[in-house]
Amino acid sequence: MSIRLKVNGRTTAVDVPGDTPLLWVLRDTLDPVGTKCGCGMAQCGACTVHLNGAGCIGSRRTSARRT
Repeated sequence: MSIRLKVNGRTTAVDVPGDTPLLWVLRDTLDPVGTKCGCGMAQCGACTVHLNGAGCIGSRRTSARRT
């Protein structure tokens, strides 16, 4: 599935399965330095990313989800 993301002001298209967690897309595909994986269970908040101006848990949000 091709997905367009705007990360740190730069728009990028990635081709990943739709059920791939957003955190994995950011860390493994786009490689921004600040994206972290903490507990792996969405409990500690280390994987929080800003999405459309609001915080979301990157390890629980799939890449196919639009909002």
